[in-house]
This record gives sequence, C-alpha cells and structure tokens, in this order.
Amino acid sequence: MKKIESIAYLYASMMNSDDKIATKELESWYKAARKRWPEVTKEDAGNTLKNTLYFLKSQSSSERINNLEIVLKELKTNLKKTELDNLAKDLSDLIQSDGKITVGEINLAGLLRWKLGTDINFN
Repeated sequence: MKKIESIAYLYASMMNSDDKIATKELESWYKAARKRWPEVTKEDAGNTLKNTLYFLKSQSSSERINNLEIVLKELKTNLKKTELDNLAKDLSDLIQSDGKITVGEINLAGLLRWKLGTDINFN
C-alpha cells in the first residue's frame, strides 16, 4: 500500500467504528491529506478514502483486523517518530470532530498506542 492508502485505511477504520461517517470526519480527512500531501487534489484524497471505506466495509471482522495489523506495521516501518506524532494529532482531531467518542475509537486509540507508541488526545 502507498502511504496515503495506509493512512486512509486507518482513518476509515476510525470513522467506521460507529458505523456512521460524519461530514466533520470527512473534513478532518481532507485537512490531514492536504497537510501531508499538498500535491494530491481534494478529489483524489476523497476517492482514496471512498475506495478504502468500500474495501473496509466489504471485509469480515477478521479481515479488517488482519489488514489493520498490516497497515500499522507499514506505518511503524515507514514513518518517523515525528510523523507518527503528527498522525496521532490528526487522529485526535478526527475523533473529536463529530463531538462523540465511541468505544471503537477508544479501542483503536489503545491499539495505536500499543503498536505505534502514539498517544491520542480525547480532550
């Protein structure tokens, strides 16, 4: 997977944790994509996330977990500590964007802390 696809999978997993995709969550993705990849158009960033969401929703629970493990390994290998910290900040914004914090988001944040050493801020 390309870096944008790996991060999109992580975003899609977080967004899908409550089975609803809020407009504010999408705005959070566009903001993060624009910051990380200024050369990627909003349309391309949107298509990447849309395709990732379709892929994610077509998977069984065990497939999602396995693919999430692969994505986390790729990110741990390919991102510097500062990039991982910035990703954690962006994911914190995503979690807070819709005004609700779900159990799925908390669980995923715990997994990110365990696998990537990143801290998600819930405040």
